[in-house]
Amino acid sequence: MIGRPLSTWADHLRGRLPVALGVALVGAAARVATPSPPARTADAIAGMLGEAIGGSVSPDDFVWEERGGFLSDALLGRRVLFLGVAGPRDIAGPRDAERAPDAERAPDAERAPDGRGAADLYRARVRLTRSGRPVSLSGVRNLTETPLGDDRNLVARGRRVAVTTSAFGAVQGITLLDLGGGARPGAPLGERLRAAVDGWLETGSADGASRTEISFDIPPASARLDLADEALVMALGPEAVPAALSAGTGELDTGGSDPFGARAHRVPRRVPSFAELAGLSAGRLLGPGAAAAVERLALAADSAAAGLRAGPDAAYLTHGPASPEPAPPGWPSLWPPPPVQPAIDPPLPGEGAWVLVAPSLPRVLPGIEGDPQRPSSPFAATTIRPDPQRQEVRVHLLAIDTRHIKFTLQAGFEAPRPAAGPHGTGTLPDAAALRGAIGLGAGPRDPVALHEEAEALGMVVGGRPLVPPRDGAATLGVDASGRPYFGAWPSGAGVERVPWALWQRPAAASPGEPRGEGARRFPWSLWQGPSLFEAVGAAEAAGAAGDATLSPGEGDDLVVERAALCATDRGFVVHAWGSALDAAALRAALARVGCVAGVSLGRAPDPLGVAFLSAQPDGRLTAERLSPAMSLAPPAHAASASPGPFLYFSSRSTDGPPPPDLSLPGERVGWTVDGGAQPPPAWSPAVYAADTVHLGAQVRVHAFSPDRFLFRLRAGSREISPRNAPKLAAEVPEDERQQVLAAIGVGTGRRRGPRGLAVGGTVGLRFRGEGGLLLVRRGRVEIRPAGGVELAPGTDATELPLTADDGRLRPEAREIGTMRRRGAACALDDGTLLVATTTFDSDEATTEALLDLGCARVVALDRGAHRNAFVHRASGDPALQQGYEETALFAVGLAMPGRARRLTVDAPP
Repeated sequence: MIGRPLSTWADHLRGRLPVALGVALVGAAARVATPSPPARTADAIAGMLGEAIGGSVSPDDFVWEERGGFLSDALLGRRVLFLGVAGPRDIAGPRDAERAPDAERAPDAERAPDGRGAADLYRARVRLTRSGRPVSLSGVRNLTETPLGDDRNLVARGRRVAVTTSAFGAVQGITLLDLGGGARPGAPLGERLRAAVDGWLETGSADGASRTEISFDIPPASARLDLADEALVMALGPEAVPAALSAGTGELDTGGSDPFGARAHRVPRRVPSFAELAGLSAGRLLGPGAAAAVERLALAADSAAAGLRAGPDAAYLTHGPASPEPAPPGWPSLWPPPPVQPAIDPPLPGEGAWVLVAPSLPRVLPGIEGDPQRPSSPFAATTIRPDPQRQEVRVHLLAIDTRHIKFTLQAGFEAPRPAAGPHGTGTLPDAAALRGAIGLGAGPRDPVALHEEAEALGMVVGGRPLVPPRDGAATLGVDASGRPYFGAWPSGAGVERVPWALWQRPAAASPGEPRGEGARRFPWSLWQGPSLFEAVGAAEAAGAAGDATLSPGEGDDLVVERAALCATDRGFVVHAWGSALDAAALRAALARVGCVAGVSLGRAPDPLGVAFLSAQPDGRLTAERLSPAMSLAPPAHAASASPGPFLYFSSRSTDGPPPPDLSLPGERVGWTVDGGAQPPPAWSPAVYAADTVHLGAQVRVHAFSPDRFLFRLRAGSREISPRNAPKLAAEVPEDERQQVLAAIGVGTGRRRGPRGLAVGGTVGLRFRGEGGLLLVRRGRVEIRPAGGVELAPGTDATELPLTADDGRLRPEAREIGTMRRRGAACALDDGTLLVATTTFDSDEATTEALLDLGCARVVALDRGAHRNAFVHRASGDPALQQGYEETALFAVGLAMPGRARRLTVDAPP
């Protein structure tokens, strides 16, 4: 080749000259068409950054990171941090696909006070000339990604950067990032490689970032930040309350004054698996469809591998078959649930029969000494085959007695990704009553997993909304007492009718914005899952699978690990789990066990299952899974933080019977168990009594638990009945008579102008629309103003004098009359019925007694004829009578049901 003639080389070049000239011309045209680099000014650079995110950046809202040298800045680019308001083309998420327009995620009502939209903290690389003029921009990453939060007060020093996140008119959190603090120098090579890829996807750097977040019990209205060498210095609120966060240790120093309840949490950094990284990378490069395809391939590979290895079956430590809980003669035994009817004949040995689970917990819960009705274990398990067409499919069921167990939700440190403010902690409480945890699906781990039209599912923990509830989504709610609720989250006007809901979506408000100021707290915790289970009717819930619906979700056809949680018609909670199920099999299992409402907890690859927890004498927390095949974190990780959300459960009491399920208000009121008969079980009384003094009169107050009685209003033998008026029922149904435990007199109507009366939906005396109304719907008592109330079939109602309204005494209460036995009644927010009786010449003493106990609306128990009021109790003094001349409200006792409920618009708090 060295001896090749020169003419040959010339011919070779001449033949390729047109190609070279064409390439040169194309390059020159492209260069001429390319806009010239921006000027070396703050405004020009801010415009360049804003264009990169399809939005806007203020000239005061970006800072340069340290230089990397001329060659690095010219070839790779110098890193810049900036606060930007993304527009319709928000492409800068850490692992983003295309997302919804900023106008949708931050409407006008949610804009910052200065009129700009909600900003996020971004990071990018900018190539610079020798003179510092920007040439091009690449590698944009969104470091905070808070759709409902506005990031402000950007400060940076060295490799650390801090911002505040505001939403709903207050500072929801403060974030300190250590860019480069995520490196793992001593870790194995494979872990370091995965951490580097994850760090690049998240921050644009293989070193990643470590994150420390500050949250507040009472969010301050404002915050100012400054970064020192090893500390983040803060001035909180208008009063500039000082606080400092150590960048090295993560400890927060409030100087002894902490009016905002500030807490610091260093967010752990989990190294994802290769399969997770593959999905994240595919989603970033190719979009959500590619990410879903990679996930399906990974699940198929995992299922194939699981088929090659012997999978352990469920192994329960049990007491043996679960015998019914003892109950008095004539009363039903509710625990354990009834056996599950097998779907396949012949059934396997023990299939559908409940056995009491005996984890490392007290074998018998605390009860009353010598009580023959003392409770047994609060956990029972069984296994069923729900699908006759696939007899190899098995679903493991765990029933939880909610009379003794309460629930609490906790968010993971990775999921859900908060819409405003800090992440969750993913930690368990340090509590002696802790009994176990249930894995919840993390949902989309990143915006790439969401389709463009999808919304994030809500989660509220500890009164703080991480993600606002989504209208109509399958919801697991937990109130302040640990009672679980299951159902679809109400929407539109339905939210307004929920007395305990602080979330609303009127046209002028932002999605999920809570009423009031940012310091207001949501009274519940809630988690929203991918799909909802609802039985057509409670009585039909135990029928075939076709009698229920399970709203469709993505990947319902996949045969993978799945779990669900539901409430039965008896108020107990059932956890259903299987290692290889599709959605139809899970739905069939929930219907067969008698669930009335429930939520899907997710599917693989989310960690699912149940782990029982127990504190050891040395303080360590140990765990045992219900089945070794469950993917929930192994027992060795019980004390570590969880990346995903979970539901933990604990005993309602550790040193005695659980607290009663009724309100016993009044700090100075000495409530005691009433001496009359109580509905079973005896370890949980349902009627309490107290004596108070008002206006010199001794007032006796009875409190009736709302879930332990069905109330029936029945006409007395001396109740007037106009000619041609329908005859009203005078007795409770025959099958309820043995369970009548109290009778509360409401008097009889006077002959002229009698007050209205209806029994079982039949109106015997016309309603006048004056005073108050004692209404009995579905066995519960409500106190309403008379007028404008439509009586549904089966409803009982009577008009009575309204002696207090809106927490204030009315003139009717002070009307002087004869000295006689008088009574008054009210219903508290949770449904507790309070009845006050005394001997007095007006209704003022009884009404004042109930107002002091927190009643808002009170009626006098007098239908007009001024008969003596009474409260008679079974086995009490005075005792129940066979019949009454006065119209009376009868309390029919119920065996104590579980505390789980359906989430409905009129559900009690």
